[in-house]
Amino acid sequence: MLNKLLGFTLVELMVTIAVAAILLTIGVPSLISVYEGVRVNNNIAKIHDIMVFARNQAISYGATIKVCASNGSACGTNWGNGIKVISPDNKDIRVIDAFNTNDSVKSNSASFTFSSEGMLSANSAVEIIYCPGGSATNSKSVNISSSGLISYGADGKSCS
Repeated sequence: MLNKLLGFTLVELMVTIAVAAILLTIGVPSLISVYEGVRVNNNIAKIHDIMVFARNQAISYGATIKVCASNGSACGTNWGNGIKVISPDNKDIRVIDAFNTNDSVKSNSASFTFSSEGMLSANSAVEIIYCPGGSATNSKSVNISSSGLISYGADGKSCS
């Protein structure tokens, strides 16, 4: 009586590996773009939320609150290195750490201040644009009007 061996033949194994490779080739690029979209949405929400926080602090405490690009320990000019919210006595109230190094974050202002009424002290609107990979393709933005209104801006703006 012959014993029947159970298992895969070499051909079956190779076909299975080939099918898996084809599926991965199709699926991985889609996953990367989904991951990028989630990262962009999360980071633009962080930017929006810290702006709302800063304005609320200014109104709640009747003080001017400064928002600036961070260089790690102080205010800088590169928004991609993070964002700081600073109290009138120069203490950090809230900080966002540096964003993904492949992404760029640009603004038309290196810093701005919310007055005690919640308006921008400089009387000019501010726009912060987050560009994944430095590209405008999936970029998102946050706008702050001179009256202090904070809103999400149009998608697809350039970071250059």
